[in-house]
Amino acid sequence: MSLTADDLNDLDEKIVEYLATKGRASPTLFMRAEDVDTSRQWVSSRFTRLAEHGHIRDLYDTGVYELVADPREGSNLE
Repeated sequence: MSLTADDLNDLDEKIVEYLATKGRASPTLFMRAEDVDTSRQWVSSRFTRLAEHGHIRDLYDTGVYELVADPREGSNLE
């Protein structure tokens, strides 16, 4: 089941925006680039949640993610 814009918290929105503009990132790279003030575990759990709902995907199980479908727009990027 896909998420909607209303289902996203502030961190989810930052992750989606970052991936929409930068293309790909790991949770660690995202945290460093965005200077996120929260735990890596929380950031990783948000990446996982977005992936479970089909909005981002883990490329070849490397921990590097890319945006597939933007929940803010209901669009499919594929």
